[in-house]
Amino acid sequence: MSWGGDLVKLVAASSLTDAELAQVRQIYFDGFAPHLRAPVENLLADTALVLVDSKPLGLAVLRVLAETGWVYLRYFAVGEKGRGLGGRLWAHLRDEMTGAGHTRIIFDVEDPAQPGISAAEELIRHRRIAFYRRLGAEVLPVRGFLPPQGSAGHPMLLMAADHVPNTPPAAEDSRRIVLAVYEHRYGMTAADPVVAETLRLSGLAAAPSRPSGTR
Repeated sequence: MSWGGDLVKLVAASSLTDAELAQVRQIYFDGFAPHLRAPVENLLADTALVLVDSKPLGLAVLRVLAETGWVYLRYFAVGEKGRGLGGRLWAHLRDEMTGAGHTRIIFDVEDPAQPGISAAEELIRHRRIAFYRRLGAEVLPVRGFLPPQGSAGHPMLLMAADHVPNTPPAAEDSRRIVLAVYEHRYGMTAADPVVAETLRLSGLAAAPSRPSGTR
């Protein structure tokens, strides 16, 4: 297959033809349930990158989290499963982000322990998490992460992957990650009740300051 050779590359979605963008749109629609999708125009306002050879093979949409040095992976999907395209897209994406000076990729996944889902859906979610773990990402010890859109009201799991050697594990930086994602991805500050509840449930709420002179 051609994606095993040198023809595979990562390009900006804005560089594609209308016909190629239609193929990307189909990859996106096939990869995400309606409640998880954003309007396609919304995707192109962020950093939308497409894995291509002679045609589009996969899509990744990212948002830079201000000055943190991190990026939030909004969407990640490939057109054909079981052919190694997901791993290739991740490798190209990792190289692109590292080259741009970004040290961490953060993203959310649906929780396999969500009540009421089918056994088949639970298996799909476990496999998705296992896929990202094989690529070096970890599930963060965060509970109650609730994006204001796209999750149908169900908490999601946060995952992260670091690409700079000798950096502390993302799990040790969970509070900063939660605050950065809520603020720079969704415009929600630490004073927002949803953010405060996520920190509380995760055991990441800041300890109250003591008055000076007390022990």
